[in-house]
Amino acid sequence: MKPTLTIALVLTFMSTSVTMAQPSYPIRPDQGDYRSQYGDQYGGPRYSRGDRLPDQYRQTLYVVSDWKQRGLRKPPKGYQWVANQRGDLFLASKATGQIAQSAYRDERDQQWSQRYQRTYSYNDDVYYKECRNSKDPAGVLIGALIGGLLGNAAGSGGSRTGTTVAGVILGGVVGAALTKDMDCDDRSYAYKAYYNGFNSDRPGSRHAWRNPGNNHRGEVRIGSYYNDPRGFHCANFTQVTTIQGRTQTTRGRACRQPDGSWAVVG
Repeated sequence: MKPTLTIALVLTFMSTSVTMAQPSYPIRPDQGDYRSQYGDQYGGPRYSRGDRLPDQYRQTLYVVSDWKQRGLRKPPKGYQWVANQRGDLFLASKATGQIAQSAYRDERDQQWSQRYQRTYSYNDDVYYKECRNSKDPAGVLIGALIGGLLGNAAGSGGSRTGTTVAGVILGGVVGAALTKDMDCDDRSYAYKAYYNGFNSDRPGSRHAWRNPGNNHRGEVRIGSYYNDPRGFHCANFTQVTTIQGRTQTTRGRACRQPDGSWAVVG
């Protein structure tokens, strides 16, 4: 029988009537200026449908170009999804800044916690804790493939966009069990496969890894993508690994946390 693990694997990438997935936009060191000037849950205005985003505020926003992948509805003609560095989302008019829909990060954090109990960061990651001083042959740390270490991708012409690819985190007791037979080099290659797989958004795709030093190998097989009842973007997956001649298969479901990272939830 093929064993099935419930994996505490995190892969590090709203109050409305339409459920939506939350994009990944990191908090920058200068975020305090935005909060004090424009307000959020700590005080000040919270923009809602019908409000207009101030011109100066609009200049600080990221355009969310991958709205479909994030579970957002298609923007009507003349509108676009935008987000601030904290991850608040607005469907706003390109011309006037008038808001058709808003979704705040803190509300998504609460919804995630109610459904999935907790979130993970790179501090929970087994590879980061045990292997960050190793040689890292797949470039996990240099490439910022671990969740929380990744910034926004630059769009064409250097413009900022919402097309951020989520990093990888393996955390918790079961996450540690998943990689317990792997050495640090194995984990580096495996993380690259998870990173490519979950962010491919291609159902049925396969992402293989192999450590040339010991011939340990594996494959991440992406099943289907879906949005859960709260609008978080999720994927079914299967992992097959061969370590020291022993093959093991694990299956799970991963969903993107409000900060954009992927968490295996079942």
